[in-house]
Amino acid sequence: MTFLASRTSRRRSGHRNLKIVPWLLMAPAAIGILGVIGYPLVQTVWISLHEGRGLRTGAWVGFDNYVEMFTDPGAQAAFLRTIMLTAVTVVGSMVGALIIALVLNSNLPGMKLLTILVILPWAMPRVSAAILWKWAFDSQYGVVNWVLSKLGLDMFDGFGWFSSGPTALIVVSIAIIWAKIPFLAIALLAALKAVPEDVNEAAKLDGASPFQILTRIKIPIMRPVIMVLFVLATIQAFQAFDHIFVMTVPPGGPNHSTEILSLLTYLEAFAFLDGGMGSALAMLSFSVLAVVTFLYVRMQREETV
Repeated sequence: MTFLASRTSRRRSGHRNLKIVPWLLMAPAAIGILGVIGYPLVQTVWISLHEGRGLRTGAWVGFDNYVEMFTDPGAQAAFLRTIMLTAVTVVGSMVGALIIALVLNSNLPGMKLLTILVILPWAMPRVSAAILWKWAFDSQYGVVNWVLSKLGLDMFDGFGWFSSGPTALIVVSIAIIWAKIPFLAIALLAALKAVPEDVNEAAKLDGASPFQILTRIKIPIMRPVIMVLFVLATIQAFQAFDHIFVMTVPPGGPNHSTEILSLLTYLEAFAFLDGGMGSALAMLSFSVLAVVTFLYVRMQREETV
């Protein structure tokens, strides 16, 4: 009996040791993640609770920066503008990427060359791409105004796209969508190729149209990939910075009409040297994106249950 009891206890201790092994294997990665993500996050929260004073942390002000942020009309306008820009660019890039992915997934000749051309905008540095788009919409020398004028739209002869907020945001949205489509299109193309061909053939035999096959078969099968891409596109759009910083003069102009949260965060922290307000704005962006990510994870769990 003593022998059996000792043997049972050894088995239990062995099982406990095996349960510890995965945690020990994950410990280095967990420590690295906490160091890379956790420390900057805690530091940002700490700075947001202090007064901005140049490059140093000022006096403790508690939640005054957050109160000022939520009551400041400029910050409110930047937040609403960010939501609008995110919605337009995410929907536009996802729809455009899906159309391109469907074309690339067809058996038409020249698709390999077209795939290479689709990837090219993704490989171009965003600052360089923003400069090209800015020149394309230039009021005097831009090719866009020239083409529209040749088509008979004389109102665009010398039209200043960046002279007003709405038109400037339209140009910036086009540039952002153009930059996002390649990655999304390639990812959706991979998801399309993963759809079983026998399912498509069975739907065709049942008389389903190409549109019905897309909406009732392909998209539901691709839904997990689409949701991941939707979250990634939302995060990237919410943090859009390069295009607005390069294409608008001054950054966020004219008259702050193109300022979004990421640009306002940069200006507060590094142009006005108010690290407290800049950190508070950064935490607002982080909170919104954390909610979006949480909702995505919850939806995925509900689908798998």
